[in-house]
Amino acid sequence: MPAGAAFLIDELVAFEAGLEPLTSLYSAPLFGEIAEGRFSEARRHGFVASLLLVDIDDFDCIRDRHGRLVADAAMLAVAELLRNRLRREDMVALRDGGTFQVLLMHCDGTGALAKAEALRAAIAGLAPAGIPITASIGLASAAVSAGLSFDMLMERAGEALGTAWARGPDHVVAHTRPHGRPAAGPTPVN
Repeated sequence: MPAGAAFLIDELVAFEAGLEPLTSLYSAPLFGEIAEGRFSEARRHGFVASLLLVDIDDFDCIRDRHGRLVADAAMLAVAELLRNRLRREDMVALRDGGTFQVLLMHCDGTGALAKAEALRAAIAGLAPAGIPITASIGLASAAVSAGLSFDMLMERAGEALGTAWARGPDHVVAHTRPHGRPAAGPTPVN
């Protein structure tokens, strides 16, 4: 069997298993399904959950300027760093090109903020294929209650990430709106 055919078979196996083929992380759809299940359990037991959206800064520019292989190397480097720096029970998925989702169960806002800052600093130390990279991170944390869904937490983390992007590369922003209260909006952290 030609080497290219073996790669296609491996890619198909990963896809059918619900993994993203390049990084072997959860695919976004499988991540969403599992996260909803964990949220259901968290509601029954009153857990706290945090969600990080980790976005490689200027990812499209990296791909356009240096090519797909360098962009893939950047995604692989960040995926490996996330795999190595997170707890076994944390979930990581590749959402789309250059953006990762990280679900931290039993992790409040203070713990999530410390983790996000540590990840941001570690990513800034990477230079896949000799290209230095940074990441912007949006995070949201909440006690999982009857009214909170995974989609709501994702929306809040997305708002925080949008604020981080507006501040420029290499920032962490935490969303501070309490569940069920009017929007206070994201709060810049650094």
